[in-house]
This record gives sequence, C-alpha cells and structure tokens, in this order.
Amino acid sequence: YKSCPFSYYLTYGLKVKENDSFEIKPLDTGNFMHDVIDSFFKLARERQLNIKEIDELQIEKLINEIVDEKLHLNENYKFTYTDKYLVLSIRLKRVILKSMKYIIEGLKQSDFDIFGTEMEFKKGKEYNPIIIPLEDGKKVEITGKIDRIDLAKTQDGKYIRIIDYKSSVKNMDLNEVVAGLKLQLLTYMDATCKLENMMPAGVLYFNLLDPMIKSKNKLSDEEIEKELKKEFKMNGLIVADVQIIKMMDKTLETGTSSIIPAQINTDGSIGKKSSVVTKSQFEDLQKYTTSIIKDISKEILSGKIDIKPYYNVKNKKTPCEYCNYKSICQFNTSINKNNYNYIGKKEKQQILDEIKKERN
Repeated sequence: YKSCPFSYYLTYGLKVKENDSFEIKPLDTGNFMHDVIDSFFKLARERQLNIKEIDELQIEKLINEIVDEKLHLNENYKFTYTDKYLVLSIRLKRVILKSMKYIIEGLKQSDFDIFGTEMEFKKGKEYNPIIIPLEDGKKVEITGKIDRIDLAKTQDGKYIRIIDYKSSVKNMDLNEVVAGLKLQLLTYMDATCKLENMMPAGVLYFNLLDPMIKSKNKLSDEEIEKELKKEFKMNGLIVADVQIIKMMDKTLETGTSSIIPAQINTDGSIGKKSSVVTKSQFEDLQKYTTSIIKDISKEILSGKIDIKPYYNVKNKKTPCEYCNYKSICQFNTSINKNNYNYIGKKEKQQILDEIKKERN
C-alpha cells in the first residue's frame, strides 16, 4: 500500500489482472529458490543430517535431487517447456547451490541453530495471524511467512534472529521502515519474541546471488573464495551486544565479520561500520512498526487511494519502473499534477532519536 495506494487499490480492490502470458518472471524464480531452500532443510531433518557437519558434496547432492524433482512438478512446468527456460533452470540450480554453500557456512561459523524454516502466521499453521487492534474497535489481521528463524541461548535468555532470503540485493534502510515499506521483518520479530518469550538478536537479509568476481590481476583460488564470501555477506540490523555478535560469527575477534554487518575494534568495542541498534532501540523499532501498520490500516479503511508512488531520494528508485498499471494511472509529475511520496535519506541515529522522542 505504501509503495503506491492506487496500485494497491487496483490489485486488491478492483482485482485488476494482467492477461496471462507464458513467461517466467522474477517472482517465479524467487519463489522457486525459496521453495528449494526450504525443502533442503526439511530433507536434511528427515534424513537426520547435522547441518553444521554437512559437507559440500552432500549439499550438492541434496540440491540436485530437490531441483530435479521440482522441475518435473506441474507448477514448475514453465522451467522445462523450452530450451531457453531449461537453460534458466540450470542457472537457477547453480545459484541455489552457491547460495546454499554460504548459508551453511554461515551457520557453521555461528552459535545460532535453526529454530524453524518457512514459519507461517496463519490459521492452522505454526502461529496464528498477528492481530493488531485499532482505536475504533476494528482489528487488523496480518498473515505471512518467515523464511528462517535462528535461535541461540545465553545466560540472559533466548535470542532469535530472523533471516529473509532475497533474490535481489536488499538492506535494512530505516528511512524505508519509517515510510512503511520495510515492515515485514520487524513485525515478525516483534510477534515471535512475544509468542516465544525471546529477545531480538537481529533481522537479516541473505541475498541469493550469482556473483561474478572482476579483477585486473589474476586471483588465486583463496582470493576468489574471499571475494565470493563478501558477496554473500548478510545485511540488516543486529543488536549492539558484543557477545551476540560473536555468537553470530565465532571466528570474529577483531576486525570486520565476513558473514554479518559487524565490526569489532581492537579494544573489544563495536566498530562504526557495524549495522547495530541497542536493545532498547530494537524495542522502539518493533513498537513503532506496529504504530505504522495501524496508520496504514486507517488509510486503507478510509478509502484513501491516491496516485502517490514513493520516490527514494537515496537510490532514486520508484515502483513505477516495474508497475503494470502505468497505462491506467497515467502518472506524470509535469502533466497531471501528480507527485511522489518522497523518502528522505536521514542518518540512522537521527531516525532512532525521532522514534524514541515520538514514543515518549
């Protein structure tokens, strides 16, 4: 809805749909990769394989088995219909295999263990829908799915981190959180912590990529591996606690982590390059997310359907670029007196201070 209220209305209000076309879209490939990764962990559990002891050969064998099986299911018929799409399916297998290698490596370097995969907030599933009451007595019901929840125990209690797999590069920009665009992970974190009586350790994106390493000089296998690992480093927000950071990366004593957005100085403090928030700031963000959802719900229920897509000043991105409804809305800032909902580029600390002030 916050991407563009009018686009939301056309999709979920009028239920406008494109004519069916026989092509594979980014959503198809993203869903396929998510499905394979979830199946990998389920199959590993069924065969009683220890994820932290599994080797590359076993990973490759399981991925090949799962992908080959899924390519012959009716819902994935597109991937095998033509030679062109068959080549795409081979590339997808390579991407998933490479990604899974670094997913497993990240778990091996961590004291966190998998608590659950594809955990749903839905009636009859792992968790019931998240219910958010509004002031007028109405209730908002939120359903969704968490790609992965990891758990670690300390003397203070249980900590969880939520991992979201993305088929394009993503990061946690608080400007987008405040704008109502990136509420998913913080909403799930808040709900899961309450239901399981746990504390937040972090919300992280793992990008499913097929990186190409470029260099003017010839690189050794070790150097290539080091560069590849950088490409698969997770982005997001983690709690500003040295103990938790080191539990996420057991190899990290000082310097920059190769798997999470964290840095430890030589004096043992958290470095400036770390993407961290304090425990109280995490709590503020979780509660603030709920208030944004309430505001969005009120706008939807009031029938507000303005033609107002966002424009991210920081990266110059707007949803109009990929919108299917451009011929309907005729959005044009110079002709139709339309305007964007601009997303600023405030510093993280400024946003956190403003959220704290608003809560108080």
